[in-house]
Amino acid sequence: MLSPNKTLGKNIAYYRKERKLYRAKFAATVGMNTNHLYCIEAGRIYPQICILARLAAELGVPIDELVGNEIVR
Repeated sequence: MLSPNKTLGKNIAYYRKERKLYRAKFAATVGMNTNHLYCIEAGRIYPQICILARLAAELGVPIDELVGNEIVR
């Protein structure tokens, strides 16, 4: 089982790629730099709730779907 950070990161990356969004463009859209988004997607850091809410809203998915125990495929 993956850590919560890794699960969240993989889910964000999955939805971003599914929507054909480049990391740099998506990061700019949600108001963060590309490196910060990379660290979240890699599971290195867990975002603050306000950032998590912006990520979920921009991806069009509920927060609980991003932080769920299973990795979306």
